[in-house]
Amino acid sequence: MKIHQIVKRDDKKVLITFENQQEILLNKDIVYQYGLRKFDDLSDEQIEQLLKEEKKYNIKLKALSLLKRRTHSRKELLIKLKRHFSEVELIEECLSDLEQKKIIDDRNFTELFIQEKIRFKKWSKSKLKSELYQRGIKKEIIEDCLSNLFDSNLEKQKAIELANKKLKQIQSKTTDKKAIYAKLMMFLQSKGYDYELISEILNHLLKTEE
Repeated sequence: MKIHQIVKRDDKKVLITFENQQEILLNKDIVYQYGLRKFDDLSDEQIEQLLKEEKKYNIKLKALSLLKRRTHSRKELLIKLKRHFSEVELIEECLSDLEQKKIIDDRNFTELFIQEKIRFKKWSKSKLKSELYQRGIKKEIIEDCLSNLFDSNLEKQKAIELANKKLKQIQSKTTDKKAIYAKLMMFLQSKGYDYELISEILNHLLKTEE
């Protein structure tokens, strides 16, 4: 099918019209990449390939837009891209391309995630594991990054800081010791700390308060 006309629509898009009046809208980068010109004769397969490349181009643009806001794991990007595009196979191809170029990197994401959540959220080791699993990070990456970045002594220190801060809030509303203990226990468990560590901290903290 011969190209009848190539018209620039705006700074990004080009409208290609064929002799049978069929039209396709492509990003100008794709037009330049394939060297498309007036009177070029394209097969149905070539036109289909152009439309596929256009879709992939748009998927990559969306992925890069999401990555500008913050780092994402591959699974996070997959989930978000599926909200905008139905072609899962093309999304997977685009994500693989971005991985090869190191634009997305689950190990780098994991390291940044752990550092941020420890520093600002004071998350426990178990909570970090759980959240990273949900984001599609492989077990070996999680274990390796945690072994390099996580400090058990620091975890206890962070838990104590959280408990002290929460204790003041609870004591402003009640003086009942059992209620205070229960509320602190539930609070620290919600942060992902294990029962033994919480018990040790609360027994010491509330004994000191007495």
